Amino acid sequence: MGIFSFLTGKKQKLPKRNIAEIKNGCRILFIDDQRFKMVDRLKEKDGWKNTIWIKDVESLYQTEVLDAHIIFIDIQGVGKKMGFSDAGLGLIVAIKEMYPGKKVVMYSSESKGQIDAFHKATSLIDARIRKTADPYEFESNLERLAKDAFCLENCILRIKSILYNEWAISLTEAEIEKKLNKIYPKEFTDGRISSVFNIQNAAAISQIIQLYFSFKPI
Repeated sequence: MGIFSFLTGKKQKLPKRNIAEIKNGCRILFIDDQRFKMVDRLKEKDGWKNTIWIKDVESLYQTEVLDAHIIFIDIQGVGKKMGFSDAGLGLIVAIKEMYPGKKVVMYSSESKGQIDAFHKATSLIDARIRKTADPYEFESNLERLAKDAFCLENCILRIKSILYNEWAISLTEAEIEKKLNKIYPKEFTDGRISSVFNIQNAAAISQIIQLYFSFKPI
């Protein structure tokens, strides 16, 4: 509990963030075998200052992958160092299976052929974009995904959908926020989440909350 909360006797509540705050802490990774000008554009002109680029991934445990919240993957020319025969598509599947909470965006040049519509990667990605898309399209997708991860209102809407679709529990956004604040600032364990919402398996909700609290302004 913070000093102010201790002195006033007020219980801490979940932090709410605006887009400027989100840009300050959201970590973005581009995986592309060629330097992509969009990286510099997002970082220098659009305010996403924690944007980095690497040519390929050698390990799913390497720092750049571990630290990233949102990962853009060019499906051509990457995945070679880990031996994926289907290049970036295989890399997407590996990352999403190991880190389901991370947001992954697939991008590619249309001139290099059609993507297999039945490939597993297409059902795992959070967004898909043409490599030749204009900067507005890249940033609008990035902003949407960042808000999904780090904006409290968006997270509550996602939790609301899970509760209704998986458990037939209908709660308002205010009711969900109140229940979450019953736990905060304690750790959001699966057990505490299950208890407060009266459900058996809180894994999907826990995943949303864990990503939300992985945010650390730099």
